[in-house]
Amino acid sequence: MEETVPIFVDFGGTLVDTIDITVEVFEEVLGKKFSHDQVKKMYKEASRRKMSMFMFFKYPVNPIKLYLRKKKLRQLQIEKFLEIKKLIPEVEETLQKIKKLKNIELVLITQNPTMEDEEVANKVLQNLFGDDIPFDFLLAGEDKVELIATNYDTETISRAVLIGDLPNDVYVAKILQIPCFGVTWGYSDERELDTPFIADEAHELLDLVKDHLEDLKEDKKKDDAIEEIEFDESFPELKKDYELIDE
Repeated sequence: MEETVPIFVDFGGTLVDTIDITVEVFEEVLGKKFSHDQVKKMYKEASRRKMSMFMFFKYPVNPIKLYLRKKKLRQLQIEKFLEIKKLIPEVEETLQKIKKLKNIELVLITQNPTMEDEEVANKVLQNLFGDDIPFDFLLAGEDKVELIATNYDTETISRAVLIGDLPNDVYVAKILQIPCFGVTWGYSDERELDTPFIADEAHELLDLVKDHLEDLKEDKKKDDAIEEIEFDESFPELKKDYELIDE
């Protein structure tokens, strides 16, 4: 039986640029315009577990106003996401090439609450990819570690890779003990991504995935070689080359 290799791909910042959407939504709902750098910082903090509401206390946003207008904010986010028509350059071509590699399973994984609505998520992906959506599955929720651990067994996870643009993506990969391919066109630069696997352009991901598949093959060969070693359980007859001395 062929062993599936899941490639978990982050959404916001990795596939699409969502900074402008966040700026527009906050300005309209909260009456405050944030800079792109502030939005990037908020995304990084929001991606960490249990930080999604706390982060707003660090910025000049009234948390009560935020709570009362949460429904409006959510609805406006959905409307803005449904307007997204453009992927990061070369992303679609690269994903389609990765998809054609042997045993690959492409999985879109995101903490964005907008994508938790299956109907909305399907429309967003349809707008971006048309009828040729490359992903086999979509995982959306607050905790990427939990999403992966709940839907995959440990052996399958051990073969996986996570592609993302946030330090939290690297952290998630470390918890799962899998490689993280950090991309620098999203919300973080190379210095912030604590991983040796960095892609500055989307097409570079294809070579990183190919290298990963080769590494898996080499590891499997080593494991198979160890399993094939047969130990001889019979012991040779020992020659008695001494005499007992009576004292």
